[in-house]
Amino acid sequence: MAESAFAGGLGMEIDLRKVPRSGVDRNDHLLFSESQSRFIVTIDPSKKRTFKKILGQSVFAEVGVVRKGEMLRVIGLQGKKIIEANIFDLKEAWQKPLRF
Repeated sequence: MAESAFAGGLGMEIDLRKVPRSGVDRNDHLLFSESQSRFIVTIDPSKKRTFKKILGQSVFAEVGVVRKGEMLRVIGLQGKKIIEANIFDLKEAWQKPLRF
């Protein structure tokens, strides 16, 4: 999700309680797992009905929204804010170790 925010230059608000999951009760496991068949899609709100129709019976959930501004906010599984950071600061921290 952060990489998507970096690419678009827009913030996001995410609620991990809305992520379909089974047996996962830790924020870090949910955020950083690479479970099979899990992917993130951002869509124009006006296309939401069509997108849901295309997915049919597939398991999916709307877990957040794209926002104007530069902040990435994540609410954890216990309902508390666990991340609130500027996307450009996060992008720099992500890219810095790759500059050698």
